Amino acid sequence: MSALISVKNLGVKFRTDEGLITAIDDVSFDIAPGQVLGLVGESGSGKSVTAKALMQLNGDNTVYGDESRITLNIPEEPPLEVLSLKREKDMRAIRGGSISMIFQEPMASFAPAITVGKQMVEQLQIHTSLSKREARDLSIEMLTRVGISEPASRFDQYVFEFSGGMRQRAMIAMALSTKPKLLIADEPTTALDVTIQAQVIDLMKDLVGEFGMGILFITHDLGVIAQTADEVAVMYLGKLVEKGPVRDVIRNPAHPYTRGLLKALPQLDDLDAPLVPVAGDIPSPLDRPPGCVFHTRCDQSMLGICDKMVPAVSTISDGHEASCFALEDQS
Repeated sequence: MSALISVKNLGVKFRTDEGLITAIDDVSFDIAPGQVLGLVGESGSGKSVTAKALMQLNGDNTVYGDESRITLNIPEEPPLEVLSLKREKDMRAIRGGSISMIFQEPMASFAPAITVGKQMVEQLQIHTSLSKREARDLSIEMLTRVGISEPASRFDQYVFEFSGGMRQRAMIAMALSTKPKLLIADEPTTALDVTIQAQVIDLMKDLVGEFGMGILFITHDLGVIAQTADEVAVMYLGKLVEKGPVRDVIRNPAHPYTRGLLKALPQLDDLDAPLVPVAGDIPSPLDRPPGCVFHTRCDQSMLGICDKMVPAVSTISDGHEASCFALEDQS
């Protein structure tokens, strides 16, 4: 199946008073229609920057690499090079149209002084030819679909009148109302309790099947990824260190960072076992390590190699790959 969106050699830097800061370095991945790709890593790994790059939302101080390519393939339309779009008018079809995004904190995503319904109607009128009445009806229908009770009443309420779970559902309803081809879900379950978290995950699975959309699901939690994604890409300091089918990566993690993330998860079969965090802290992009970006925290780091050279991509199995010098020694 051809990719709905294809990201090749994505590089993102930011102009700052200290000079150019590298946020994303040579990232490539594809998402097919109906596929969920999980992008996982600690805070500061570059997950949100990667997601925002797909819609050119990273700000005016952003510099993309010369070889960066983001290609959107909509059925029955010519391929669209997203980074070639320079005007806001041209981006309107992408932002909220072909691609929708659920942000981390819906309280900050909805305008607090405007009703939720009015904001939903406004975006539908921007991206579709629906009348105000038709947009209202569709908005209420989408609120119903995501499990919000009394949607007609909720439509006229403000976001601060919603609970955390309802805000997240309303954000999903708003994102899906334009029937996007790709949904970006940036930490959509982080602030939710476990019960609501499970409901949101089930809802997103249902919507993938119903609409056939692709989803980029961003989280720091490999446990959530195991329940949600078809494939997973593990990111550290702007680099993809491991990528593959979610079952393969979780059952046979090849990169030391992936193994560290899995060890940090609670063990349900041994609740007394201590959590084992990944040692150290993620470096600042202002002080980006040379060589393998993970070598400053890696218990397998080889002096003179990992701190000086960038590891090549090694194939573990079909579709499963990782970048680590220890893997090169085994091959």
